[in-house]
Amino acid sequence: LPSQVQAFAQLPDPQLPSLAKPHNILLSGVGGTGVTTVGAMLGFAANLEGKGCSVLDQAGLAQKFGPVVSHIRIAARQEDLFAVRIAAGEAHLLLGCDLLVASGPDAIAKLNSTFSHAVVNSQQTPTAEFTRNPDAEFPAEAMKQTIRDAVGVQHTHFVEATDLATKLLGDTIASNLFMLGYAFQLGLIPLSSAAIEKAIELNGVSVKLNQQAFLWGRRAAHDLPAVQAAANPAGQVPEEPQLLSLDQRVQDNVATLTAYQNDAYAKRYMRLVSKVQEA
Repeated sequence: LPSQVQAFAQLPDPQLPSLAKPHNILLSGVGGTGVTTVGAMLGFAANLEGKGCSVLDQAGLAQKFGPVVSHIRIAARQEDLFAVRIAAGEAHLLLGCDLLVASGPDAIAKLNSTFSHAVVNSQQTPTAEFTRNPDAEFPAEAMKQTIRDAVGVQHTHFVEATDLATKLLGDTIASNLFMLGYAFQLGLIPLSSAAIEKAIELNGVSVKLNQQAFLWGRRAAHDLPAVQAAANPAGQVPEEPQLLSLDQRVQDNVATLTAYQNDAYAKRYMRLVSKVQEA
């Protein structure tokens, strides 16, 4: 996206929060999407700058696809940190990588209406309830209102991070670093961009992708309409889906089932299709 990137050449650095007292970040999301990795990167970045940091990950029994909350505390010195858990009403920032977990009672209890901010991914991710109840509803607006009520409308920021990160970088895994960049550009992370980018490099996994995700998140906070335009180029026409005849669809399914399991499995499918056709 060379032409769009040039528009962000003068991206300004935000004013970082004061560390006169520890700065508390509550990071929430879904296990398996890199939530705890983001917390570890922030710990790396704080260490690189000579600051104190503690990271407490609460993953529960379901580390994959279950709710994950990380308590991240950053201070001017390590000696300024006396506890790793963020107490009720003491989170300066709720960085919500998942709307459902961010609006849960555990996260909301840490917020304070006088100084807390919330930066939340508004992507609606279905829960396991949909496997049992196809009519289950995802009360997104009610969840958003819960967060607004906790910190106030002026301190609440919702962003379609998953959609934007996927369109810009081709991978949903970039969403969490996109969210981190967004919060950083708003001046809610007490670390420098250089330290965070170096921490991403030290992590050694998809370095370029993650650094670009962080940068695109910063750009989105600086000029969201421009980033949305870059992710959705004007005049881009989606490809027409290729329509298959019934016979083509059946043969395609036969090939898929053969590759998935074996020829016998595909023939079992064909016998069922033949019975339906005869009926």
